Amino acid sequence: MTSTTPITQFDPQHSVLKGKKIFVIGAGSGMGAAIAKMAAAKGAQVALAGRTASKLQGTAETLSSPALGLYSLDASDGQALEAALSEQGPWDHIINTAADLTFKPFIELSDDDINKMLNSKFHTPINIARSANKHLNAQGSVVLFSGLAAYRQGEGSSIVGALNMALESLVANLAIEMKPKRFNAVSPGVVDAGSWDFLTEADRQAMFKDVAGGLPSGRVGHVDDLAHAAISLLENGFITGTVLNVDGGGRIA
Repeated sequence: MTSTTPITQFDPQHSVLKGKKIFVIGAGSGMGAAIAKMAAAKGAQVALAGRTASKLQGTAETLSSPALGLYSLDASDGQALEAALSEQGPWDHIINTAADLTFKPFIELSDDDINKMLNSKFHTPINIARSANKHLNAQGSVVLFSGLAAYRQGEGSSIVGALNMALESLVANLAIEMKPKRFNAVSPGVVDAGSWDFLTEADRQAMFKDVAGGLPSGRVGHVDDLAHAAISLLENGFITGTVLNVDGGGRIA
């Protein structure tokens, strides 16, 4: 029999995340907001962090329980992140989905474009790991987000792909050096999320249709697909140093 229960509904009384404290960076929209909502539905206590206070408030209003706190910050600022995590630590899990990426040909990338990407995809994970050394429970975990560009190179994704590969290498090493704390990454493919808002609605839907036609899954991703993946890494204490590819088969297409 096919279940009609929405995938975002859970019984928090039987969840391993019940009562766990989770700090979500990038929680103002997209995958971060979906993860926060799903974690709260599973009984977790969730703090929301991101650059825009109004977006964090919007996410907080969708949670099934009050947020532990709203932290308006840029996680590439190590001192700001350290201060936020120290306020209510120790944490059981820290998740980062935030990214400031620019897709354009390599020779067109400005220093500012590159520095923004370095800050969000490299310096931020380093800051998270340093703070996790102090403010993450010994059996806790960190989940970072890389992406399909690490494996499928294409015009406009040179720095994005290089940083995703670097992040995945960092995750593997941190899992060894900072054990038993766990470090994992989720690698999404094309996801119907706000990162494509720079396109018109017609162009976005045309792009999604074109991408979906080349994927074994036959569709692009949804934010709930990625939220489920991230939550599974939090729940399974035997997974560490791993990259979970959630790309509809994009790596093999």
